[in-house]
Amino acid sequence: MILLKDLSNRSPILGAAIFSVEGLPLISHFHAGTEEVSVAAMVAGIHAAGEQTVKELKQGDLKSIIIQGDLGTTLVINISTDYLLTVTAPENAALGLIFSDAKRAARDARKILHQM
Repeated sequence: MILLKDLSNRSPILGAAIFSVEGLPLISHFHAGTEEVSVAAMVAGIHAAGEQTVKELKQGDLKSIIIQGDLGTTLVINISTDYLLTVTAPENAALGLIFSDAKRAARDARKILHQM
């Protein structure tokens, strides 16, 4: 999907993927060596835990999850009830810019997925 490649080319985002909430990869544009099946399963688990957390805390519907490590940030955004956008960025990238670019990509992906 050109959408993910463009996202990585014009923003600080290093890689991006669309996964099902069940943990199946739909499409990805990560660096070589990334096991997209494993990442998809982990993202689905994190998403499920996040959904349960916001439900228990009465925070409404889960919209996104931010995971920050020493070497970078991973952002998971709901595209729809069935799909998630996952993006990675280096530790020095501005979180606001990553979030803005990823939200725009999620909206574009939602339109494309609804046409399928």
